[in-house]
Amino acid sequence: MKTANLLTTLSLFLLSGFTHAQNSAPTKEDLAKYVQHMMDIQVAFEQPPTAGISIEAREISRTGKSGDDLVVQYHIFVKGVPENTLFKEIVWPVTAEKPDSPLGGISVGKDGILMCAGTQPYQCGSSEKPNDPIEFIIQPRRGEPSRIAFIAPNIELKTMLVPDPIESKDKSCTLHAVRLTSKFELAYISGSGYTPNSDVHYRAVSETTNDLIIRSDDKGTIRFSLIPHTGQKQSGTVQVKITDFGCSPGLSYEWGKI
Repeated sequence: MKTANLLTTLSLFLLSGFTHAQNSAPTKEDLAKYVQHMMDIQVAFEQPPTAGISIEAREISRTGKSGDDLVVQYHIFVKGVPENTLFKEIVWPVTAEKPDSPLGGISVGKDGILMCAGTQPYQCGSSEKPNDPIEFIIQPRRGEPSRIAFIAPNIELKTMLVPDPIESKDKSCTLHAVRLTSKFELAYISGSGYTPNSDVHYRAVSETTNDLIIRSDDKGTIRFSLIPHTGQKQSGTVQVKITDFGCSPGLSYEWGKI
């Protein structure tokens, strides 16, 4: 099969990384814009496609252990697109400043599976192995998203996979932590199942303990960024817990390590 390998307190880690990228000392406003930019990229890959079009990733293989040598493979299916549509793949790893396009000429096969047909020069693949389903192979770290888009004229399909998730559920409420920088210096925290348009209290613990409030949207979803208070440490553990709601999911993750 064809394979595609996919690769508020500001910490000193994030500060030094941003300074290096900008070649000048950033202001707090610059850093806030940077965090918002990283959040916007993540949220964009969570947006559903146009009505009548769908994209679905189906896990076909999982080997290794969480946080260690995990390898997960997917087939991806799209439906509702015109016959003979050819896609270009776009990937945006959290370790990259810009997206990349590792594969083009992707065809839609039986039941909507994305494949390399290989029968025409503009299609990926080989005529020696026609209609070859693409195996999207991911070697994730804990909480790391694989952000993938498929682009064709007038069509843009995005999907966001987290093969090794950091998540918690209590009653009807969920809580997730997604890695937005290589060493988890910046986390994207999201959850669902909360009372719409309400104040949701949560506690974040790293070197210090902070009790904070986030406003849920009209669908009962919460989203916020989280950067650990590092003190003098180069790594540590962050704990996040909803504290005063009808449900109280909590989770933890390590930061400062690849």
